[in-house]
Amino acid sequence: MAKHKLSTLLALRERSEKEFKNMVDDMFSKFKTKQGLFKGERKTYQAKEGYNDVPEKRNFVKVASTVNEQLSWLTQHSLEYFKTVFNIEKTNASGLVKAPLIVDGVLFGEYSSLELLRLKGILEGKMRDLYKELPVRSEQMIWKTSEDDEYKARGIVETVLEVSDNKTTEKRTQIVSDPHIKDSPNRPPVTQEISMQVVIGTVTSQQFSGELSMYERASMQVRLEKLLQGVIIALEQANHTEALESDLGEKILKYIHQGNL
Repeated sequence: MAKHKLSTLLALRERSEKEFKNMVDDMFSKFKTKQGLFKGERKTYQAKEGYNDVPEKRNFVKVASTVNEQLSWLTQHSLEYFKTVFNIEKTNASGLVKAPLIVDGVLFGEYSSLELLRLKGILEGKMRDLYKELPVRSEQMIWKTSEDDEYKARGIVETVLEVSDNKTTEKRTQIVSDPHIKDSPNRPPVTQEISMQVVIGTVTSQQFSGELSMYERASMQVRLEKLLQGVIIALEQANHTEALESDLGEKILKYIHQGNL
């Protein structure tokens, strides 16, 4: 982001704040109500020789997106907003930086009270709710990184391929021995209906997911709460400062999403 005068940043803030709010609202809705975007499935069916095909037993639903892809998009498209608002706060603070922001022993840097107040407001707002809605995959299934050509480069996970037989019951009529046939030569033959189960096809089923594990989601939430706690502590020490360009927005997104700076 090119350097701007404070007046320019103030003009940009309203637009970037609106765009950021709309983006978080949209992603919140996606995580909460459109979790099908992160799920996939492949079912196949191969009929045995001599039996009819059953197309309805085939199905393929592609994983449209992953949670990490969505979070990467959030990072990419929110940096302008964070840089704009934090640069404004840093400039407005107009004093020496006196408050270090420390989270879990990691020093993010020293920031003014206005930057920290802005960050506190962001972390306590809709963004905090967003991370509670990150889609997670079922813990009732065993998942592994997918080797499917469609998914292996995207970190999508898969279940074990399940293979089963498709069966049907075939019935036939068979003439059985009649002990009374000698006494009544014209007696009609005695028949019996016999039922047999036969395999007519092979079915496979496999689940795919671009969701997070419960541990991954919980870790992001814990880091966000630790970050918020660190901000509150830093605010007790911060004074107004004359600020340079702020890198706080980029760092907090990287910390929440990846756990490092």
